[in-house]
Amino acid sequence: MNNYKACVYMRLSKEDNKENNSIEAQKAIAFKYAEEHQITIVKEYVDNGYSGMLDSRPAFNEMIIDILNRKVNMVIVKDLSRLTRDKNKTGYYTEIFFPDNDVRFVSVTEMIDSGERYEIDDTIMLRGMMNQHYVEDVSKKIKGVLDNYKKQGKYVEHYVPYGYKKDEEDKYKVIIDEKVADNVRLIFNMYEQGFTQSNIAKCLNEMRRKNSKRV
Repeated sequence: MNNYKACVYMRLSKEDNKENNSIEAQKAIAFKYAEEHQITIVKEYVDNGYSGMLDSRPAFNEMIIDILNRKVNMVIVKDLSRLTRDKNKTGYYTEIFFPDNDVRFVSVTEMIDSGERYEIDDTIMLRGMMNQHYVEDVSKKIKGVLDNYKKQGKYVEHYVPYGYKKDEEDKYKVIIDEKVADNVRLIFNMYEQGFTQSNIAKCLNEMRRKNSKRV
């Protein structure tokens, strides 16, 4: 098979090195390979902001459907970790899905090329294990940093409870939100008096309706 309908798959997530793995860098590497090997790229797929451990990604899902519909028969990536960081998925796509669908797979920087025989070297599984270990290691480090912040009394959650807000001068500090402080005090007092959650909600909704009529 010489006339490939090739595609380029690109992915970038928070755990990636942005300079080396930017979408622009991935595209440049893939297109240079295609030009040097006189391969026509018919489509590009980009998942920006998606982890390689996710099974479902919008552009990736679209590529899989296009493969099943015979719209593309060659997949080019900068490196294997762009495709997936899950070692089990690495084996599935490179050893089962791509060969079963007559798809040639190329990882440019790792010089992996299934060729027209649709075969992959055994070392690809080792790379898959390394890619998954990388994500797990980054996750552990982030968790360690957050745990250390918590021990220091710093607030690290993305959202804050109703009635509070993050201090503009210190993102790890939570302060009272004076705009809704009266509502919180009212809710607390009503609860202390034995009002049910349903009654409190009805009271607040009624107050909101009255206030909106005044505006």
